[in-house]
Amino acid sequence: MSLILTPVTDIPDIKPGDHLPQLIFEGLSTQGISLYTNDILVVTQKIVSKAEDRFINLSTVTPSDEALEMAKSSRKRPQLIEIIMSESRKIVRFNKRTIITEHNLGFISANAGIDHSNVRGK
Repeated sequence: MSLILTPVTDIPDIKPGDHLPQLIFEGLSTQGISLYTNDILVVTQKIVSKAEDRFINLSTVTPSDEALEMAKSSRKRPQLIEIIMSESRKIVRFNKRTIITEHNLGFISANAGIDHSNVRGK
């Protein structure tokens, strides 16, 4: 048994409504990659969120008192903290850079999986 990691590089920038399975299949085909029984395909949360149109304009978010208080000791905007809290069951750990949460779906992650890098616009 062996482990071979191969990135699929021929996938375009994902937009809301894009059909990920089709784009992934086309990217695999363009690179000449075939999937076989027991292969594992790993997909990043970011492209799933983008395809699902999971964008929020931070200027439309009203932070709670708790988010405002956390922002005082953080490098994060209170609006972002509010969104992180709304996607979380609980805060597991908090520091200036990262908020470790138990997501509403039950997994533990940084910032409840909220990511604002590589996002254009507001």
